[in-house]
Order: sequence, then C-alpha cells, then structure tokens
Amino acid sequence: MSRWMSDTRVLAEQAAQYRALAERGDLRELSRAVMLAACHNGSMTGVGDANMELLRALPDEDRLKLSRIWARWHADVEGDWSAEEFGRGSGYLRTELLMVASGVARGLDEDVLAAERQEELARLRDQYLVWSTHRIWELADAELSAGRTPDAAVLAAFRRTGAAVNLPVFRRTGAAANGSEPGMRALLARFPGPVLNPGEPWADAALGQATAGGEPWQRLLGHAAPATAAAPSVKWTRTASGLLDAVGPEEVRRAVVTWFELAGLDRTIPLLGHPHLRFDVNASLDPYNSQALRGLAWTVSLLPPRPDTTHALAGLVETALEHRPGGVPRSAHVAEAGIVSLARIGDRAARAELETLSGWVTHKGAASRIARALDAL
Repeated sequence: MSRWMSDTRVLAEQAAQYRALAERGDLRELSRAVMLAACHNGSMTGVGDANMELLRALPDEDRLKLSRIWARWHADVEGDWSAEEFGRGSGYLRTELLMVASGVARGLDEDVLAAERQEELARLRDQYLVWSTHRIWELADAELSAGRTPDAAVLAAFRRTGAAVNLPVFRRTGAAANGSEPGMRALLARFPGPVLNPGEPWADAALGQATAGGEPWQRLLGHAAPATAAAPSVKWTRTASGLLDAVGPEEVRRAVVTWFELAGLDRTIPLLGHPHLRFDVNASLDPYNSQALRGLAWTVSLLPPRPDTTHALAGLVETALEHRPGGVPRSAHVAEAGIVSLARIGDRAARAELETLSGWVTHKGAASRIARALDAL
C-alpha cells in the first residue's frame, strides 16, 4: 500500500458517495465531493488510482462535464466554493483541480488545461528531485496519453526521484516517498527518453557515443546495475558478456575508461537542491545515472585484465567517495561497485589498487568491502 492512503474503509465510502451522486446526475456536487477527498486523503493527496478509474468509468458526457467544471473552477478557485472549505490554500487547490480535470478527461479531451499542465511540469525541469506533495506524475501521465512527451529534463527529475528510494541519504525524505509510489513507478516504465539523464559530463559523452554507435551501445548503457544488488548475478553477467561481444570489448574499454575520468566533473546543467539535502547537488552523481556507472564498473571487470582498467576503476572509487559540502560522498554505492570490480579482476595490479585505497578510505561500508576483498585475494 502506498503512503497516500491506507484506510480502505474511507476509500470505499468515498467511492459509494461518488456513485450515488453520479446516479442522481448531480455532477456539480460530485465535483465538490471529489475535491474535498482530494484535499484530505492523507499526506499524498489526490483521488487515487481506484477512484480515478471509477470516475473514468462514468459515461463520456459526464466525464467531459466534470472536467469542464473543474477547469472553470481552476481558473477561479473562489468562484464555486470558498477555498477555506477545503482546508488548503488556493494554490494547493488549483493544483489538485488540475490533476483531477486532466485525469477524468483522459482519452476524451486531451487539451483540457493542457497549457496549465505543461506549465506545472516545466517547473520540474531544474529540480534535482520531485518534492511535490501532490501526485504530480499524474500530469506527465496525462501528457503521454495525449501523445505529448514532456522533455528529457522533466523525465530526469522523475528518474532521480525513483532512484532515490534505494539510497540511504534520501531514504527518509518526502522525495523518496514520491519515488516509491506505484503511480510514479508505472509512469517511469512508459516514459520514453534518452537511456541516461543528460547534464553530467560523463553521461553526455556516453549519450554521444550511443547516438553514434546505435542500438548495441544503447543496450550496453541500459544494462544498469540493479538498484539493490551488491554484486552482479550470473544472469546479469551473462547479458553483459553478450553486450560486450556486440559492441566490441576494446571499444568498450576505451570508452568506459574515459567516462570514469569524466565522472568527477560537476554537472553541465545546474539543478536546484532542497533544504532537506545538505549537500551541493551539482557536485553529486545523478542517482539514476549512477546505476549505469555501477553497471559499467561491473562490465569492465569481465574484460581481460589491464592496468588502465584497474587504474580507472580505482579512480572511480576515489571520485565516488569524494566528500561534497555537507559531509557525504558523491556516491557510496558507485564506489562499492568499483571495489567489487577490482576484487573480481583480482590480479596483482587490482590488489595493489585495493591496498592503496585501504590506506585512506574512511567510509565504513567501502572500507569494510575493501578489507573483505583483500582477505579473499
């Protein structure tokens, strides 16, 4: 169950009320009842998936009338009822009206409040994470259903939010709660876009290579490390080996070594942080792209050992453990992937790199992993 609403009794009561009002043809009162619920359904507001499906099951004529009532109300939130009745400010109420009008008209009138929807989504373009207390991804879903794809910067904000669920530094934040919502995950599964988020020097270079190299490179970059996996599985490794053969092992080595060198550079597209994040987000690794970095680290460990590969992996570990203002490393889980890969290579050069890292690494998780790797070699 999502954090939005866990009281199924309340949801059932709301659904029964909606049905009764719809059967009476009282769409004006139905529009009010839906918005009252949308403004009071827990910390994550909105009518929710089940009740939105109920509303979309109404006759098309009723759906269009409802969406137009909400659209008029959106233009003048004091015009039908007092905003105070809903326990929210006018801006908050207007956002909820935008979402329900967009949702109920989906498939019938894709242009209802389209400009307003696009304006709301555009506010996410420079956000590191999505902190909205609304189910804001529903607006992106409405745009996709209308055949309009929000730009890559909007997708990137949603992707980073989804990835934040699995990272300790974000786990207890409101953004991570957004990322764990089923509706958000469903959106990410159908949201088309580049294989990586643009805006990091290494990712920009990788996207350029993928554009030039075509599908094999796209598939290689898309074969990211699973968010919660500590080491590559047999299945993951088998797929990665096939991708190496398709692209060419030496081509992969040359490219990835260069990308690892670029990983320590600050973002090329600056983003806005948040008071809950006490570090410079523009000196941080993109949480979504970092899964691809982890996968690439694992992938090069499958290549025949060479000093340039082990040196690049050690450099990636150093980069990922660099502390940003705020006292947290750029990406501890990328560092751990580099350590795992050095251990998997396991030759004299890899051991030397691990011994050097063991002399200065203070991050507890990374230091413990280095010690275990050295004990096993």
